[in-house]
This record gives sequence, C-alpha cells and structure tokens, in this order.
Amino acid sequence: MASMIESLPTLALLGATGKTGREVLKLLLKRDFQWLRIYVRSKQKLLNLFPQLISDARIQICEGQVTDQKTMQECLSGAQVIIYTIGGYSYFPDNSLQNSAESMVAALRELQARNTGGSWERPRVIFLSSSTLNTRFAAARPRLIDWLIKTAFQNGYNDLKRAVKAVQADPSLLSVLFVQPAVLVEEDSTGSYVSVDDVKLACSYEDLGAGFVELALNRGYDELHEIGCSSSKGNRVPRYLPIMLRKIAAGFFAFYVPGALQVTNALETMQRWIW
Repeated sequence: MASMIESLPTLALLGATGKTGREVLKLLLKRDFQWLRIYVRSKQKLLNLFPQLISDARIQICEGQVTDQKTMQECLSGAQVIIYTIGGYSYFPDNSLQNSAESMVAALRELQARNTGGSWERPRVIFLSSSTLNTRFAAARPRLIDWLIKTAFQNGYNDLKRAVKAVQADPSLLSVLFVQPAVLVEEDSTGSYVSVDDVKLACSYEDLGAGFVELALNRGYDELHEIGCSSSKGNRVPRYLPIMLRKIAAGFFAFYVPGALQVTNALETMQRWIW
C-alpha cells in the first residue's frame, strides 16, 4: 500500500476558480493523487464552489496574490505536475498572464536554488495557451479569419506571448506542455479531443478541463511541447460561427473605440445589479 501511495503524483493547480480551473478541479477530485495544492486569491470563493475540499485530507489551499512569492513557493514545493489554468483579459491591454507566469517561474527558481542536496527534478507544467499561437493550427484557417482573430484579440495574445516566453526561458527549470484550445464556449461536453495535428473550431470548458486532466496524469504525453484541445463535436460551423463573430466584434470594439474599457466596465456593473 505504501509503495502505491508513493507512486501517486503530487499536483499543484493555479487558477482553480476560473472557468477552466473549475472543470479541471471537478475531474481531479474523482482521480487518484497523493497531494493537491491549490493556489487561489480567495479561499472562501473556492470553498463556496467546492465545499467538500474542507474534509479532503489530500488538499492544501494556498491563498494569496499571484505575486506573493512565499505562498507561491509553498504551493509549488514538491509538485511533480503543475496545472496552470490562469486566463487573461483578451480585449484590453493587460499583464496578468505575464505576471502570473513570471511569479511561478521565480518561485521554481528559488526552490531549485534551495535544492542543494541532490539533482533538481523538473516539474511538468501543463500551461493554458491558445491555438492561435500554434503555427500549424493558425495556418489551417482561412487568411481572413486568422487576421480577424489575431487583430481582435491582439492585446490578450501579446500578454500570452510574454507569459509563454517567461515559461520557456530556462528549460533546465521546468518541462512545459502548452494546451492550445480553439474558441472557448460555455456548453455541455461532447468529449475532449486532443491532437498535435489539428484543432477543431470550438472547445467547451468541460472538454478543456477533461483534456487538461488527461494530459496532466497520462505520462504518454511527457515528450510533447504543445497540443491542441477541442470538443469532439467542435466543428459545427452553424453553431459556432455566430459565437466567433460576436467575440471578434467585441474585440474590434475594445481595440478601436475610445472609452471602450469604461463602457465595458459600466455594462458589467449594470449586469451585476440586475442579477
């Protein structure tokens, strides 16, 4: 029994209260692992979503700002697999992804420096990225669609590119697999589809969560550097094209219309009042 427990992985999860992170955590709680440390800004928000965590002896919740190095090091210490599901704000200029990635890297670098008694065992980082950053996937799109997507969401992609650069800077520190979904949609699962060859038009958060768990716990993916993730029925063009066009229109509004951020914030405030 002891040897079986020792063979189970120690995991760290960043971004557990976001849409992707919630789906990952739902599925992880049904799987076997030795320890799971969860990094969140609000422990209470996490427990409101997952009250069963209080009584799960395998779980440790680490609460703090993402730039809090002491807490980040506590969360990542001893982790064999780090599941990074932190998302950014696609429409407006932002550095949240870069800051989060740099904080994670800095914490790992400090843990590596403390590891004077033996060789450093690189953790495997399963990192949320985008299919747009995969040259093969992007090349398969019609040129106009590719231009529209890259232009509409360029602020988000710029932040993501900086985060990716930070994670890739020192291969001796960590091993990374970039999970690259297509358009993210809120709908029921139709089955997760992961592939290095192609990506479908859309991916539900449920299917992305399932893909993350599969990639994190299956050692068969250890040699891969990037992989697409989609819903099995993610190529239903009549269903997903209107969603894509709405998102693209919102991106162009945010990028080209003066005061768009203030308008968006006001609308979100009104929505909270209504609901």
